[in-house]
Amino acid sequence: MELVSFLLYILLGFFPKYCLGSRPWQPCYVIRVEGVTIMLDCTLDLFELLNFFPLPLVYSERLSSTPFCELNNFTSNEQSENNIFREIIGRILIDSLPLVRIPETKLVDFSMVDVLLISNCFSFLSLPYLFEFGFSGKVYATEPTKQLGRQLMEELCEFLYRLPTPSKNWRDESILQSLPECAVKTLTDVNSWKSFYKSDDITSAISIVQGISYGQKLDLFGSVQATALSSGYCLGSCNWLMETKYSKIGYVSSSSTFTTHPCPMERQSLLSCDALILSSLTNAPSANPDTMLGELCTKMATTLRGGGNVLIPCYPTGVVYDLLECLHTFLDNAGLVGVPVYMISPVAKNSLSLANIYAEWLCEAKQSKVYQPEHPFPHAEFIKSGRLKHFPNIYGDLGNVYQTPCVVFAGHPSLRCGDAVHFMEVWGSSSKNSVIFTEPGFDYLHALTPYQPLNMKAFYFPIDPCMNFFVANKLLKELQPQVLITPTDYLPSAAQTQKDTTCLQPEMPFYGVKRGSVVKVELASKYKKIEMTSELASTIFPQEINPGVMATSLSGLLTIRSGNNKLHPLPHPKPKNLWGHTNAQSLIEALKEHGITDIVLDKKNNQDIVQILGGKASVCFNDGETIIQNCHDEKLRLLLKDMLLRQLIQL
Repeated sequence: MELVSFLLYILLGFFPKYCLGSRPWQPCYVIRVEGVTIMLDCTLDLFELLNFFPLPLVYSERLSSTPFCELNNFTSNEQSENNIFREIIGRILIDSLPLVRIPETKLVDFSMVDVLLISNCFSFLSLPYLFEFGFSGKVYATEPTKQLGRQLMEELCEFLYRLPTPSKNWRDESILQSLPECAVKTLTDVNSWKSFYKSDDITSAISIVQGISYGQKLDLFGSVQATALSSGYCLGSCNWLMETKYSKIGYVSSSSTFTTHPCPMERQSLLSCDALILSSLTNAPSANPDTMLGELCTKMATTLRGGGNVLIPCYPTGVVYDLLECLHTFLDNAGLVGVPVYMISPVAKNSLSLANIYAEWLCEAKQSKVYQPEHPFPHAEFIKSGRLKHFPNIYGDLGNVYQTPCVVFAGHPSLRCGDAVHFMEVWGSSSKNSVIFTEPGFDYLHALTPYQPLNMKAFYFPIDPCMNFFVANKLLKELQPQVLITPTDYLPSAAQTQKDTTCLQPEMPFYGVKRGSVVKVELASKYKKIEMTSELASTIFPQEINPGVMATSLSGLLTIRSGNNKLHPLPHPKPKNLWGHTNAQSLIEALKEHGITDIVLDKKNNQDIVQILGGKASVCFNDGETIIQNCHDEKLRLLLKDMLLRQLIQL
């Protein structure tokens, strides 16, 4: 097996895996199994947004006054022409339209990828880019993943393009070399950064995604059977099981064992895999989500009671559903019933509606509410009662109902774009207000960099339901795969002990992968199933070679088509067309060359008859036919036949 930046390949008992993703929690793997090339997820690296300057919705005097970075060896005129980099507290930020990093594209020919299997709504944000590199395969995802993934794409597209922002040419080698050393560490591999796609690209990409259900078996070109299994991470999220006739490969992406709103994780089907790919463990392994939620509520209550406002920069789907549910319960118990909660996103309405529509993808407790009938999530009732209000942006209707103190859920978690930028500007100068980070995928200190100095209180309570190392190690002991493939960052280093809980401790053979790496993994099974046709089976007559043991020899023609191997009878040889004439004199000369001299030539009734070895054999030459007669020596007969055929031309 080979892996390319998270790519797997299986051939003759091996499958190569290619790792294309940038970080362990942003997987993109390609594997080749039984002639089928499968891509597993195509996550988009949004971490690079932190290298850019925020996009304010209105003019900000404070942000605009942030000084530009001085470039080495540039004249004053050249410096003013390249006012692209701003420097604040020792960090360089690019004042241009933000770019994102796509998966590795030079390692794999995307036109050869047959199938893309998506695990969750956060794992296929790179899909529109694949078409630029020739991808034309099939794409499978659960229906909630498809629709919620679209909401994430459309939200970020709206954030980046709703205001005209110039895209400046800052990747010139001469400019990059003139930057201070502090920028060199962060601005790496910048040529793999790309502009975000437009809304038309999103529509085209989503149109080819085929929705599937949990447990639905997908036949991939007759060679591989793929099945989506609930991962327990978010609405519609899944792991994948890929099975061939004699091998079983599991792919465990973002997965959770916590009891939250999604269906619980399905593990039984993943037992005893020949190979298991494990990725996307929690970004906050030491933070218990329940503990973080409790601390978040405590800080929120303190801020609200002090007359301050609370900003929670977040995505419009995922953990936010649980946060909204817990938040209102907490506000009721804390005597803060009158505090308004606002969710501001261009897709807020759609996201909240979809959560209640896909009831069959939720945990049993929430599914049961549908039959009462009730909404699975309480936020529908909160919206109806006016306790939760959602708006597409900060303009328009929000101004008519806005009151403080309040709680605002707004994007983007990076604080580089979206409505959260505006609230950071408005509330940042007051120490009464708080910003609470719950998304662990971004460094919150770097996210706050362009807003310094900041009087607003900042708290980091990462709420990530994905498995930590302790849970992952227990899962591996339960599943017992033959081989483990996982990011190198998850494996123990030389300084770590076997009981270290900050890494995986696999008890089976394992392979570590990282972006751009390729590994070959040998599978336990090296056999393939071959079906015998009834025609060939009817020609088999076994004979007893030992008491109770029957055996026979077998020859056939093996055909491999669409993953099906069949053994057919050998085709009958086609008769050869012969052209020309045979003559006695040529036969006599050939026999003499072979050392046979006892030869007599007779002529009877216009026939030439060659007598050989005193009559042991004779060859009669007539018009249109040549006959070998009276030859009881098999070797001699074959010799005569060969000599006669050499006189003819075979067509």
